[in-house]
Amino acid sequence: MIFYLVLTAFTAPGPGPIPSKYYDLSRYTRFSDSTEKKINAFFQYHHKTGIFNGTYFFFRNDSIIQGAMGYANFGKPDTLINDDLFQLASVSKTITGISIMMLQQDGLLLIDDSVHWYIPELTRRNLTIRNLLCHMSGLPDYFYFSSHLWPNQSAHMKNSDVVIQLNQQPEKNFGEPGTYYSYCNTNYALLAYVVERLSGIDFRQYARKNIFEPSGMKYSHICNHDSVPLFNYPVQGYDKRRVFSDMPHNGTTGDKGVYSNGVEMFFLDRALRGAYLLNQSSKELMWTPQVQVSADGAGYALGWRVKTINGQKWVFHNGWWKGFRTYFWRCLDEDKCFVVLTNHVYGPFMRTVDMVGLLN
Repeated sequence: MIFYLVLTAFTAPGPGPIPSKYYDLSRYTRFSDSTEKKINAFFQYHHKTGIFNGTYFFFRNDSIIQGAMGYANFGKPDTLINDDLFQLASVSKTITGISIMMLQQDGLLLIDDSVHWYIPELTRRNLTIRNLLCHMSGLPDYFYFSSHLWPNQSAHMKNSDVVIQLNQQPEKNFGEPGTYYSYCNTNYALLAYVVERLSGIDFRQYARKNIFEPSGMKYSHICNHDSVPLFNYPVQGYDKRRVFSDMPHNGTTGDKGVYSNGVEMFFLDRALRGAYLLNQSSKELMWTPQVQVSADGAGYALGWRVKTINGQKWVFHNGWWKGFRTYFWRCLDEDKCFVVLTNHVYGPFMRTVDMVGLLN
């Protein structure tokens, strides 16, 4: 029996929008001069070496600091400002994870449900939503097979196209679900499609109505380059100052595609500190590691990575997509977080343990 639900209206499950006082940055204090100097010096150094070109936002216990260095567009050039919106790349997966937890909280699904109940045309019958959330699905990444299956390289793919192409893969390309961790963007494209099927609206609309607007994220959105071409965005992604052009993969959502800035991601942090989006039990489940992913004990939960550093639990996600490198880290044992957004790939990722240390 196939259970296939379509609903037409959604409201945020929490107690309404977060208090407007959170939007007023003037209510927060400055860090000490020594801490400000330490944070600014860290990014100035990485900017001079060419690794950092972007914005940063750090918060701890009612103190904030933000800054911007470099260019939004090297061709003009346009100087970056703190309000500029960046492609969040895989940090977008946190939005997808929150969306799925909202649907479970509202009683519309269970994370151990079969994915096939919600995407009946998917030929894989042995997958659960939890398998997708924690990257234990055994599915191949659509990045690696879609290029030769997609007929029009000037058109954008949709999440439904990922399902069609996935059904064309030979059995040898699939692993046994639930047996091993393998980070895979296909998982989150399918999760966004589940949200679309259950809500009856596009995933972009769902995130806007149920996450961005209630959190006060006025300008954050999921890109739709059919409506707003990539080259119209003020902040462009670069690799050694070579700009990335648009591509079919920019049409799929769930695994990437959210545009935001440091301030509005801080608003999301504020919303997650209370019950404005999810209740405590939903958040605890969302941040419970499902699988260990590295020797240092870091785990992957449900749309979030989890790691203990100096006795404190951090939930976070980093991202990379076509010139954008992004970092969104939140401490659960102390009221602190940071957002670092870059649009120029040059050299290695900045060490996140060093950025965590800036808030000590």
